[in-house]
Order: sequence, then C-alpha cells, then structure tokens
Amino acid sequence: MKYRSLGKTGLKVSELSFGAGGFWGMRSFDEKEAARLLDVALDKGVNLIDTGPNYSGANAEIRLGRALKGKIGSVVFGTKVGTHYLNGKHVKDYSLKSVERSIMQSLNNLQTDHIPLLQLHSLPRHMPDETMSYLFKLKREGVIGHLGASVGGENAKKVIADDHFDTIMIQYNVIERRSPAELIQRAGEKGMGVLIKSPLAQTLYSNDILKVRKMSDVWYLLRALKNHRAKFLKGMKYRFINEIPGFKGSEIALGYVLQNPHVSSAVIGTVNESHLVTNLLTSERSVPLEVVRRIEAL
Repeated sequence: MKYRSLGKTGLKVSELSFGAGGFWGMRSFDEKEAARLLDVALDKGVNLIDTGPNYSGANAEIRLGRALKGKIGSVVFGTKVGTHYLNGKHVKDYSLKSVERSIMQSLNNLQTDHIPLLQLHSLPRHMPDETMSYLFKLKREGVIGHLGASVGGENAKKVIADDHFDTIMIQYNVIERRSPAELIQRAGEKGMGVLIKSPLAQTLYSNDILKVRKMSDVWYLLRALKNHRAKFLKGMKYRFINEIPGFKGSEIALGYVLQNPHVSSAVIGTVNESHLVTNLLTSERSVPLEVVRRIEAL
C-alpha cells in the first residue's frame, strides 16, 4: 500500500481507504464477517476509514465502533454530520442542536473522544453561524482533528474557496471525470486533502453489472438503478476497460483515479473479500498510458 499526504493536515493516509457503509454496515450482513473484512483491509495497509451517522440505516458507525475496539488509535477515520437517519428517511439538519446531538452520538457510536476528520455531508443553503462556531470550538478543543466536506458541483467550489475546510470529498471516476478533475486540481493546488467517493463508478462499466448471484448484488444493483440510472448507458462506452490484458476492469478504474496527483485517497466499499483484495492491490499497479488516453478520449 502506498501513502499520500492528506493535504496540509500532516496526516499520511493510504491511497485506498475503506468505506464503512453500504451493505457492509447493514444489520442483514453478518457482523463477524464485516469485522473480518475490515481486518483484511487493515492488514493490507489501509489506515483511513470513511463512515457516516446515517449510513446503512444508522448502523454503520455502531458496527465500526465495535469492529475498531482496541484498534481505533492506529487508524484515521472520518465521519460526517448534517444528514440524519430518522424514521427510515435521510434528513438534512444543520441546526446547532441537531449537530451537537449528532456529534455526541457519533463519539458514542465509535467509542472514542476524538474524531480525526469530520465532514459536512453536503452544504445547506445557509449554514447557521452558531453551528460553525461550535465546530470551530470542537476543533480547538481537539474533539475534531480536521474539518472537511463531502460535496459536488457549486458546493464544491464554495468549499474550496472557504479557508475553514482542510479536506474535500468529491465524486470522480472514469465515467464522471472532467468537471471533477478541475475541482480536484483547484483543491490540490490550495493544499486541501482530496478524498474520492465512488471511484469505481458503481461498476457501471462492468460486463457483469446485471448478473445477480447473492443478496448483496441485489442491494448494490438497486442502489445504482435508483441513484445513477442516467449513467447506465454512459457506462457501456467504458466496457473496453474490462478487456485490457493483465488487468481487471476495477483495477483500470481505480488506477485511473489514483494517477491524479492531487488525489489523497479513494474510498472503496465491498462485502466481497476477493474484490477487496484485488482493489487494494491496485495501489501497486499503474494504468498503461494508452489506456488513460483512450478513457479521456471519450
């Protein structure tokens, strides 16, 4: 595993990080198996973990806290604030009272008194001044190590222009790359840590995307159809990456993201050990230049 600077935070993080959410955090997925998969990632050199209080029906943080018991001091983990899972729905609330409650709950869930990276989960139209003052207070007190935001589009531009943020998390992959690449470059040149969500583009380029073998396949397919329906046809243009000699499609997809010098770490999530190990080994490989050019020609 290779490591990169997380902007100006002083932290060195694995260029591939573990996403503790999705099906991994669901109660229907065996907790012992979830903890074992996390251990595989840690054994392979991963030292950055991403989660959120609303992930996996609000179970991901709780599960991660139990899985990291006794190990939490050896990893950098980030959680989020601003999105809450209430009565089966994801609700945005950046009021001071709600943010205070969310952060205290995250500390309890993760069984810690320190959150190395707290990210705003998108930006509201207006962030209450008292909420930002509270976050700055927690940062001064050491409860929060660094402050970031998981955003896209115009909100990403706002975060990059705001000197209060240490990191930014943005979607970037072989299918969705040009506009994000410009934002990533701006953030990197400013000295911000850049985390990538959805680096595998929900594997919409895969020849096997519609092959369903087990429950987790159903869950990921339905989520892709619900959230990324418009990208299905676009993904077909990139199926050639599955035919590159000596590479799997996921290795090309991840390698493409990692060849961007401003990327600090790309977050991957899976409940398949074989997929996890293959993806983590991408850190040791480089995508052939002619393949990069072919991707960017589309």
